[in-house]
Amino acid sequence: MPRTTPHADGAGSRRRSRPLARLMTVCLALGAALLTPAAAGAAGSTNEEAYRNIGQPDRAEWMWGMASDTPLSAMSLPGTHDTLALHGPYAQTQEDYGDSADTLRAQLDRGIRAIDIRVRVTENKYFAIHHGKAYQQANFDDVLTKARSFLTAHPTESVVMRLRAECPYANGGLADCTNDPDSVTPEKVRSIFAGYVAQYPGLFYAPSASGSGRATVPTLGQVRGKVVLGSFDNVDSDDYGIKGFNDHKDDHWAPKSVPEKWGYVKGNVNKAITGSANDVYVTYSSANSAPSGPSPDDFAGGYRSVQDGVTTEFLGINYQLMKHLNSSAGRVGIIMTDFPGWGLVNAIIDHNDDYAVKGGDRAIWYVNADKTYVNSQYGRCMVRGPEFDSSKTGGLVTQRACQSTAPSSHQWGAEKPSYDGKGHYWIKASNGKCLTVPYNNGTPPGAGTQLFWWDCETRWFSGNQMWNVIPTKVATATGSRPGYTFINNWTGKCLSMDPATAAESGGKVTQDTCPK
Repeated sequence: MPRTTPHADGAGSRRRSRPLARLMTVCLALGAALLTPAAAGAAGSTNEEAYRNIGQPDRAEWMWGMASDTPLSAMSLPGTHDTLALHGPYAQTQEDYGDSADTLRAQLDRGIRAIDIRVRVTENKYFAIHHGKAYQQANFDDVLTKARSFLTAHPTESVVMRLRAECPYANGGLADCTNDPDSVTPEKVRSIFAGYVAQYPGLFYAPSASGSGRATVPTLGQVRGKVVLGSFDNVDSDDYGIKGFNDHKDDHWAPKSVPEKWGYVKGNVNKAITGSANDVYVTYSSANSAPSGPSPDDFAGGYRSVQDGVTTEFLGINYQLMKHLNSSAGRVGIIMTDFPGWGLVNAIIDHNDDYAVKGGDRAIWYVNADKTYVNSQYGRCMVRGPEFDSSKTGGLVTQRACQSTAPSSHQWGAEKPSYDGKGHYWIKASNGKCLTVPYNNGTPPGAGTQLFWWDCETRWFSGNQMWNVIPTKVATATGSRPGYTFINNWTGKCLSMDPATAAESGGKVTQDTCPK
């Protein structure tokens, strides 16, 4: 098939570290969030950033920022297809960072969290890593040793493994491997695997690797520091892995063309975005039709074809997938790639924004069942403070230590004004007055301005009393809990506390710059 080097759309750029960006607009009734997701943060823009350029080892702990109570099925995980396939004609699928599973460690350090390991039985008691008949200069001990080393150094992380017995038990083809001895049975393969699990105690998430039945989908907190066996294929047993792992899988691995393959990939990714977070979705963006059609690097990186003097450019799957992910939002599931670039890896990771957690922040508040609004950084309650004068038409908003039984001055609620149809809220004190940013003669006041409680405006839209309520999660010792930021519609600043008076009874409740 005539071709030149893989197509590059624009010049490459050096990878820059950056935090996950939460770009969400929200229409929310407290306790019942109605989310309208916007696009995920862009991670890359060129083919060079999507293909054969996995970048620097600076994503070893990206799961640290995810809520521990997130189901694994709800996460978006960058993965590699045939993770250690480096050797053999038309067999290479990944950048070569070295044999003996050094390539695996390089991938893990660069954000990969789902791996695809293919094994052949040797000497009737070991697993060697193969892609078809091609030995990949690594053994299963190398894989497990590198995974254990990584997870010991980074215990906040988890790795999902798809494991496959690569060799047919009978009637193999010229490109297939053969077990040693060729009399190996699926039962023997399962027995050898059990030996590895015993040899590496605590490395695997036990319910997924016991062989006694598929495990219920775990939460991230349950599997931090562990390898989760997603499935164990070609072993004549459905008792390994986690439930539903292959139920929503797309792996059209030998399509005729790049456009055909992209249709399959985009379709399954879109199903993951709209599907239930309780269902596991796995999409293989990898493919190989060589020698008669495109090879793995052609599918991943694209190519130019010249036939009868006519040049046709085919954009690679990786580039198209990266661009699609950068313009969409929501869980995309596990995506197994060939030759990923850092931009594609980041684009997948960015789709975990809904489950990113923050520590306490003075502009993030807990809303409790007793109607108290508690600052997540200082643990102080927002209070309807002293009146301005005897008319009692308004007064200051302050903070105090929370009490076991909340007095009415500590209680607030969210209510939609009848004249506003844009999803804003009044935050109302127990006496019916509204949380208000001072009008300041029509000039929006700056950060640090103390807030008032005041008569609620009912005659026209009044932005200084309107608040956008944005849900978030706050990290705790055992996982996370819901928190909220309250953004004033007029000033764009967030409900906050004054640090200088945070320890004082009667300290200021203010508006300030919103948390990133």
